Amino acid sequence: MGREVGVLGKKGMLIGKYELGRTLGEGNFGKVKFAKNVESGQGFAVKILDKKRILDLKIHDQIKREIGTLKLLKHPNVVRLYEWASNHVLCW
Repeated sequence: MGREVGVLGKKGMLIGKYELGRTLGEGNFGKVKFAKNVESGQGFAVKILDKKRILDLKIHDQIKREIGTLKLLKHPNVVRLYEWASNHVLCW
């Protein structure tokens, strides 16, 4: 605990319990970055969306459907959603 959103660590920015690393990919609505859980050391891909762009294009319902679908799916060939947070807004 005690870590704030956006705090810069020795290696990168901390978002909750995740330390962000290099960018893995970029799309129309955001970026995918490598992140490491600072508690367990496990690596993850974190999708960071541009909230303003999503609201401007009025596709927030589409994003909600994607989150809902990914929460239900557990298949070896589909990316698994471990958690999400709508309150984190990042500007790159």
